[in-house]
Amino acid sequence: MFTFRFLWHANKMRLPYRFLFADGQVNEAAARRLENSREAFPNLDIEYVRYPNDADYSRYFTKMSDAMQRVRTPYVMHADNDDFLGFNGIERALDFLDTHDDYVCARGHQVTFSVYSKIGGSPGSISGTFNKLNSDNDFTDMDATSAAERLRQGGLCHRLYYAVYRSAALARIWREIVEIDFSDLMLHEDFFALRALTLGKACIKAEAVSYYSQAATGISYQPLGDWASHLLRSRFTTEAHAVIGRVASAVADADGTKASTVAEEVRKILTDRYRSFLMGNYGLPARVKRKVRETWPRLANYLQTRPRFSVGRERATILSQLEKAGASPGDLKCVITELAEIKAALSPETLAEYADPFLPMVYAEGGREWLAI
Repeated sequence: MFTFRFLWHANKMRLPYRFLFADGQVNEAAARRLENSREAFPNLDIEYVRYPNDADYSRYFTKMSDAMQRVRTPYVMHADNDDFLGFNGIERALDFLDTHDDYVCARGHQVTFSVYSKIGGSPGSISGTFNKLNSDNDFTDMDATSAAERLRQGGLCHRLYYAVYRSAALARIWREIVEIDFSDLMLHEDFFALRALTLGKACIKAEAVSYYSQAATGISYQPLGDWASHLLRSRFTTEAHAVIGRVASAVADADGTKASTVAEEVRKILTDRYRSFLMGNYGLPARVKRKVRETWPRLANYLQTRPRFSVGRERATILSQLEKAGASPGDLKCVITELAEIKAALSPETLAEYADPFLPMVYAEGGREWLAI
């Protein structure tokens, strides 16, 4: 039902964008609704495309690459169906790209929120109240003239995934992802972040919010039980070499430098990334947390889903952060309004409003959720 929550909110906000849904988990009843979207969401421009099931990463990557070929607008951005769009930040990014041809993408801040439904409930619930709010700390533009220097500025800036891109550039990245055919999603994310910076500069509009992301949803939230086992069953090292080679070659072509020199820098970026990942997942704090979950599952569940009472302070911190970055009173009012509208979309009353017409189709398909881009 996350898809219909997303659309309910976008329809209420009258977002003036063209939404392309690449459905790799087709539910017939939901598909018919989306194919006749004007009936339920009259304020939105929606194109719905059915794809074969996302049975594996290869099919998902192929689907995404094909979807990029269907884009007819000069700019495009990803959106997950469990998140919300920040209109003011997106408009700022679009205006910036219109006047800066050497930039490949632009975005505002990304605000992450979690939802409290009840103690013991899922931290990624579809409805409830805000239980946590925080903004990313990425303030620095990646605006160096050389591609190599942009990599040094940005490193692995994964939040570029939700930036507004020039459509041709994003299509190119997805074509190369299909060619590599990743068996590891982290490497796929790393390649995306690095490859984007080889194609042009990246702007962060620090005074605006362009994306509101719900925490504790999706497969990336699920902790890996045994990454060492996954490592032996994937093509990780082969794909890592492919990432290094492609990024180094792109930088060499753009800057006229030696690919071997750039490759060492890219290798160091990835080495630091996976050293940190291994410490975070297998270091002492991670082992203690894992032991707590195994020994006291109820306590661990309570700590994870308990209500928090600092959301008001966190909201004020975000607004203060934006004001210090140059947000005008109008910008701040937009964020306040967007947070209020998201809060409304999360309410149980709203869930009943948009979910009731679709509950039969959910039950018919065993409660599956549908993906939106």
